[in-house]
Amino acid sequence: MQPLQRTAVRSARLLRPQAQRQCRRNASGVQPPEHTPPKTHGSHDHGPANESFGSGFFIALAAIPVAIAAISYTREGQAPYFTRVIVDTYDDYKTKWAQRNDLHTQMIEQAASDRTLFLNEGSKPIPPIRYPEQFNHGSPWNVGAGHGSINLEKVIEKYEKEAQEEQTKRLQQVRENKVPAEQPVQRLIRRAPAPSN
Repeated sequence: MQPLQRTAVRSARLLRPQAQRQCRRNASGVQPPEHTPPKTHGSHDHGPANESFGSGFFIALAAIPVAIAAISYTREGQAPYFTRVIVDTYDDYKTKWAQRNDLHTQMIEQAASDRTLFLNEGSKPIPPIRYPEQFNHGSPWNVGAGHGSINLEKVIEKYEKEAQEEQTKRLQQVRENKVPAEQPVQRLIRRAPAPSN
């Protein structure tokens, strides 16, 4: 890193004086404007002159009250033009949004009634086994004829009976308003320490 840095510094020092000595030259030989001597013969340098704003400024200034008067005269009891344009533009949105909201409300009501229908539908209780055929899975080799699958009717009947009993228990809790999840939380009772003998 050191040799590169020394070389770069040495080159920069060598180039700096050459860049300062060179002056700017044009192809025509004319010097740039910053080097031209000031005009002395026949040129008169005048100070700043007072200039008016011009007629355009005063016309624009007079147009403001004229426009206000014209707008107030043409209104004659109705809303201003731009307000009418805005109201007419967005008036259709009101009816479109009302129709859209009504359709959305009807869809939500239909979905709620469908959900209520499906939730209150009496369905066959599902036994806690994922699928009863899992008892029949096994090696297909070395199985005697007629012994490949087990009759699961009694097993399925047992689990259906347990599910039915659980369901009747839940319905009884709902009728008596004793659902455990809906009962108030019992506070922890602080007991006095046992007496020491």
